Amino acid sequence: MASTPQTHEEVIARLVEQLRVEQVDALRFRGRSEGFPHERVFGGLVLAQASMAAAHTVADGRHQHSLHAYFLRGGDPREPIEYVVEVERDGRTFSSRRVEAMQHGEPICAMMFSFARPEEGIAHSDPIPDVPPPEELEPFVWTPPPGVKVEELSPWPFEIRPVTPIDVIAEPGEDPTEIVWAKVRAPLPDDPLIHTAMLVYDSDADSFGATARRHGDFIHTASASLDHALWLHRPWRWDDWMLAVTRSPVAHSARALSFRSLYSRSGLHVATMAQEGLFRVARND
Repeated sequence: MASTPQTHEEVIARLVEQLRVEQVDALRFRGRSEGFPHERVFGGLVLAQASMAAAHTVADGRHQHSLHAYFLRGGDPREPIEYVVEVERDGRTFSSRRVEAMQHGEPICAMMFSFARPEEGIAHSDPIPDVPPPEELEPFVWTPPPGVKVEELSPWPFEIRPVTPIDVIAEPGEDPTEIVWAKVRAPLPDDPLIHTAMLVYDSDADSFGATARRHGDFIHTASASLDHALWLHRPWRWDDWMLAVTRSPVAHSARALSFRSLYSRSGLHVATMAQEGLFRVARND
């Protein structure tokens, strides 16, 4: 087993290596998740690897603009993940791909990706929230849950600078929105597919943050992502900070819905995420 990377450059290099899925044949790819310290593969890695697999089957000049996914089973971090791509459509503007992530002969995630040729047309977006710049904020330091040794973990690939407290219940009358700045900890290769895949990866990170602002952290609950949708409104490069604004407008029957808007530092609305999560009180048996 490879040693745990500790420098920022090592962390990013290993993640980029994992994003570069192995092409087995024209429509089959293989990904790895070695070194992931949890019992299940991080859903963002599955989405990002599938994004790379689908992109390799699409003509140059078309960029991913949306994905829709259902998480079906927890992934096993000890086993490779097979990605099976189906060509649904190649039109004059849009290309659609269906991707199944497979382990042990069963699907763990079913996804649809859409790619589009850039074109001129209508454009608008709501303004970025008025928040302090990342330089005026302190980095977030994550405390691992009980039973997880710090030395077994490599640093998270993104530096986080919270505008609002993380995993802290909002005070009565306080807006429960979670707002954070995020930036990749080391430069990425000059490959637009890698920059897009890193955005897909990050879109699943802390996606329950706004739910935690309403109910507290989930150390005593069993939580899981049920589905995931992401719309990429503009091309993105991780050369600067990105602002993530996450809201959870509704929860019922142990399921909470999250919406996230992602902005460039200059104020462009880059992407939008929607996800439903399952939250149950953890059982002792």
